[in-house]
Amino acid sequence: MDEKITLTITRRKLTEILIGVAAIFFASGSIAAVFKYLWPATGETSASSQVKIASVDEVPTGSTKKFMFNGKASVLLHMPAGFRAFGSVCTHLGCIASWKPDENVLLCPCHLGKFDPNTGSVVSGPPPSPLPAIEVIVKEGAVYALKWKDPAYVKTISFYAGAA
Repeated sequence: MDEKITLTITRRKLTEILIGVAAIFFASGSIAAVFKYLWPATGETSASSQVKIASVDEVPTGSTKKFMFNGKASVLLHMPAGFRAFGSVCTHLGCIASWKPDENVLLCPCHLGKFDPNTGSVVSGPPPSPLPAIEVIVKEGAVYALKWKDPAYVKTISFYAGAA
């Protein structure tokens, strides 16, 4: 017996199949987004996520070095009390604050906002909140950025959205 099996797909049936496949892709993307919202990444930092900023010798006491951390302009300061690092995007209008050694402050040039180089807190001017601090560690003659000291705070600053 030579029985042939023929499979006939009408245009209507093919359209239904394609719409079904598209619906499955859309639904799986939506479900993935819901799971990501319900179970966000913990933000735990592993040893491999350390970002080398500079060697200790590159940044003498009283000086700074600019760097990028989590996609944001940042600054490493070598203060007499040790190394400090902050996001340098001003919390007022998003300008980049820079080191003013003669005044011992981080200064935002847009509206003359001033920040304490030891804490990142606002000294004067219009910035509504302090610069976000970055946890740093010194090991083997180099300075590494580890993570935002207060990731929840960083998420509240519009200029740092997505950085935490």
